Amino acid sequence: MKLLNDLTLKFERSDWSRNPELGLIDTILEKRPDLIHLLSGDIMSGNKESHFGCKDTPTVEQIVRAAIYKEFKSFTYQELEYAQSDSRICATFIQLDERKPYGFQVWQEYISKIKEESLHAFWVALNRIAIKEGLEDVSAIRMDSKAVETNIHYPTNNSLVWDCIKEAQRLLGHLARKENIKVINYTSEAKSNHFLINNPKTNKQVALFKKQLVLFTRSINQVNKLVKKRL
Repeated sequence: MKLLNDLTLKFERSDWSRNPELGLIDTILEKRPDLIHLLSGDIMSGNKESHFGCKDTPTVEQIVRAAIYKEFKSFTYQELEYAQSDSRICATFIQLDERKPYGFQVWQEYISKIKEESLHAFWVALNRIAIKEGLEDVSAIRMDSKAVETNIHYPTNNSLVWDCIKEAQRLLGHLARKENIKVINYTSEAKSNHFLINNPKTNKQVALFKKQLVLFTRSINQVNKLVKKRL
């Protein structure tokens, strides 16, 4: 597995040690230049192709590498421009050598030409090579949790008890349908109590809350009985 051996040697270098994914992609691109041609048609549309480039124009490979780096780091074009001078791994991956970093306008001009379907074909081909070489395991999936903004209510005693009653009733509904039995639904009365307790015009909050606790206890007891019955 020549590719794996080359990748192992590359990981021993300090500038790639903390960037194994980029090191893998860099190795594959070096051994499979045909992957660059999957995107060259889009990049060079309307331009005369140059395999070498000049000091003010990046090569097709540099554009592909810059597009990968930008996507990998979730950079804006301005951040990509800054990273060329700030990050040695960025300059190495894009293959700047001794060239002056390109402005974000240059990257935007060429990278924006890449079509979605071309980029999809590129990533598919890249992953197929990684899988074939045993560098990627598709039998396991790694997922990161993501926080999603949502509205929440202030956790008062009244709202918490009401939430518990609703959740207990939801569980009761699932169990009742599965066991084909009838259960008592307390949500209608509990919802009314919840509203009245929050209403500052009434002076019966204490009595209503005690009543709400009774409904809460009954709801929980129903769930408890059904669970024990199934066990």
